[in-house]
Amino acid sequence: MLGVLLAAVLEAQRIISLAPSLTEDLFAIGAGARVIAVDRYSARLPQARRLPQVGSMLDATPERILSLRPDLVVGVPLEATTLTALERAGVRSEILSSDTLAQDFATLRRLGRLTGTEPRAAALVRRLGMELQRLERAAAQRRRLRVFVVVATAPIYTAGRGSFVDELLRLANLENTAASPLPWTPYSAERLAGAHPDILIVSKDAQIDPRSAPWNLLQAVRAGRVVHLQDDLVPGPHVAALLEHLLRALDEWR
Repeated sequence: MLGVLLAAVLEAQRIISLAPSLTEDLFAIGAGARVIAVDRYSARLPQARRLPQVGSMLDATPERILSLRPDLVVGVPLEATTLTALERAGVRSEILSSDTLAQDFATLRRLGRLTGTEPRAAALVRRLGMELQRLERAAAQRRRLRVFVVVATAPIYTAGRGSFVDELLRLANLENTAASPLPWTPYSAERLAGAHPDILIVSKDAQIDPRSAPWNLLQAVRAGRVVHLQDDLVPGPHVAALLEHLLRALDEWR
């Protein structure tokens, strides 16, 4: 009985999330009702739209966060300075990485432990793993294509090795022409022109002008072989849906 009571006390009841992927994770594992505030970008999620905002990963201040009296603040490595300051102020803070699929699943499990929703988090991880395996088997039967992923355009950023996006491309039986050793990396217009992808994949937050350089130098763009993603290119419980959308969008060229 004492163990049960202690676990209940330790479960976070007033949570602030400083990253959209973590906000989505918390709602997906059944802890959304305990989220009291989010970062600016999490406000794009329907379930978090009415919650107070505490800024973005670059301008969230410990003072604003402390004024809301959280008992748990979660964020990503880019927010380590803010999270460390909160920890020193006596607020439990967690730095959670989701660059790879393995890290993404580990983050879901960790949030489950912090919120007392471990069974639901574990079930979600199992379901996502099974869905990704099913989609990988289906993709293996389709023609392999070379692709370039546009994460941002000013400057051009792409996803390289060590990112969950690169892992999704491999599961989709696609070759990432960026071949960068860094998860998220700037890419020059000259290198892009020499990449010669069969397909250009453009993230939801990026925009390209097919009539302007460097985009009009790519045969894929001139031939109309461009996929515009409708989902946010962030990790979280929708990664299997993101992979499925990508496979469907590529069907006409495979």
